[in-house]
Amino acid sequence: MPEEIEEKKEFLKREEIKTMQKDIAKFREIEAQKERERIAALKTEEKKVPERIPPEVRRVEGPPPIPPEKEKIPLDTLIPKPSIRKPSPLTKILVRGAIVIICLLIAGFFYWFFGVKKPPVKEVIPPTEEEIIPPEKEVVEKPEIIIPPALISVEETKEVEVSKTEEIPKVFSQLIGEEFPVGAFTRLLIKNISENRLASLEDLSTAFQIETPVEIFQKLEPDYTLAVYSQEQGKRIVLVGKIKEEEGLKEILKNWEKKIKEEGVFLSGEKIPTLVSYFRTSFYKEIGFRYLTISKDDLGICYAWFDDYFALTTSFESIKKAIDKIKAEEFEKKIGQLFIIGFEGKIITPQLEELFKKYRPGGVLLLSKNIESKEQLKSLIQDLQNLSLKETSLPLFIAVDQEGEPMSRIGFASEKTSQSAIENSEIAYQVGLKRGKELKELGINLNLAPVLDITKEGDFLFNRSFQKPAPETGELAKALILGQKKAGILTAIKHFPGYGDIAFQPEDTLAILETIPEISQFEKAMEANPEFIMTANVIYEAISPSLPFTFSSAAIQFLKSNTSPEVLVISDDLAQDSLLNKFSLEEIVTKPIEAGVDVLIFSGWDIEVSQGLDAFLSAFQGGEVSKEKTEKAISRITKLKEKLLKPR
Repeated sequence: MPEEIEEKKEFLKREEIKTMQKDIAKFREIEAQKERERIAALKTEEKKVPERIPPEVRRVEGPPPIPPEKEKIPLDTLIPKPSIRKPSPLTKILVRGAIVIICLLIAGFFYWFFGVKKPPVKEVIPPTEEEIIPPEKEVVEKPEIIIPPALISVEETKEVEVSKTEEIPKVFSQLIGEEFPVGAFTRLLIKNISENRLASLEDLSTAFQIETPVEIFQKLEPDYTLAVYSQEQGKRIVLVGKIKEEEGLKEILKNWEKKIKEEGVFLSGEKIPTLVSYFRTSFYKEIGFRYLTISKDDLGICYAWFDDYFALTTSFESIKKAIDKIKAEEFEKKIGQLFIIGFEGKIITPQLEELFKKYRPGGVLLLSKNIESKEQLKSLIQDLQNLSLKETSLPLFIAVDQEGEPMSRIGFASEKTSQSAIENSEIAYQVGLKRGKELKELGINLNLAPVLDITKEGDFLFNRSFQKPAPETGELAKALILGQKKAGILTAIKHFPGYGDIAFQPEDTLAILETIPEISQFEKAMEANPEFIMTANVIYEAISPSLPFTFSSAAIQFLKSNTSPEVLVISDDLAQDSLLNKFSLEEIVTKPIEAGVDVLIFSGWDIEVSQGLDAFLSAFQGGEVSKEKTEKAISRITKLKEKLLKPR
């Protein structure tokens, strides 16, 4: 038996075992076979020794009785059970791990057999004819048709499209058939979409078969404004263009009139009957125009040529309205002449160029931020002047505060003598002359100096003033002005009537003084005929209890009565917190003109220049600024600028 147990142990340890259950079954089969062999051996032995069996015993079926002399053997010993010791934990873990590995191997086998071993059947797709994709056509976007700005202000704009010139009369007739507000100008835009442009003057003449000399169109700029003016008698056509070349135009118009007189007026190939066959002359607001009457319903041919405008209309009333529009348009373009503005940078930028084209300012104020070197400054000023001449045909006022130390915007200048260091009139004249020559060489034409304020130590302007009594200040100022004038420089004396007795910076806080400062020094300086006199942004209660001097008509009248009615009045910088904190932007830019100031300095220091200009233009268009006073100021400015154009 010990050998059998050892054999069992060895058997269980074998790696080939499949499962413990199979091992046990096999073991029991072996034991049963051994037991059958033992029983068979016993039966053989019984046959050798026969034994009489009592009858009662024979009735019992089964195996023969066991001899009494032998010890009974328990049944369970005949088929012995495996006496296997309980496996250790390590053995359990190893066995279970082996089972898991075997399961994984079996699963892997089935996956390989059914999924990998047999390659998937590929779907056979019959070949198709190669689809030919045509190349995409390159889409060339037509540039947008540029619409030039209207040469006169209009209340409405209507657009029509044609593919060819021959379509113009039809769409034009349809357009004219619409309703238009009486007394208003409606702009008509005829777009030729096939050629991606606006219809030209030649197109209109050809389409309507108007016998107009081609030479007329050659004398006009290509941009024009075509409009309908609706009046009580009906709709009338208005055409406004700009003169490109004046030479020969008068003769062309004269020959055109002669042809109409001899042959008549033709439209679309048909002769139009007229009341008279010749042109006559009439005047409206000092503008002469020629007209031919077709009917008593104010229908005819009228044309006017003034400045660089050419206007052609079909009624007496519409030519007058067109003249009004043109004059208003031209006047609004001149409004910028009222302003001397500040700007950013040391060169002409696209933004600055656009600002000049839009507002057409009368001058610029050069500050330290605009100045770098002699060459840079000369180039900048020349570019600015060229831009102004192109847009307005007028030069700019190029202004600077070149007072001498401590206020000398042009740091590289050699003449920077402080006003307080000037001891007599001869020195003052030489300072003015030398300083003026330096400014002139750079291209500057207006010096906002000298300072005539009577100050005392502690006043914020003390270091910039002559620091002398009024009579002596007046004499020194007069001599300095004469020196600048000799050099060809315009002068603005400042700040009338004075910032004396003010210790704080009045640009930050609005100053209020009860009395009027000493002004006799200004009266003396006026003997040198300075072109400008600058006002102080201070409330002088003796003149106006609530308005700064620059805003008060009583104050400006006081200035002109004590200096000269001909001198141009220029404001101190209006873009200051002291004013912006007390007044609206519209009041700041309009009240000075209403008061009688001619030129407004708006540096853009605390608020954008464009905002100030827009505020004034909006107020003017709304009738909140006197047109008469505005026209007067512009006229005075233009007259002075015309002197600058004359060679010295």
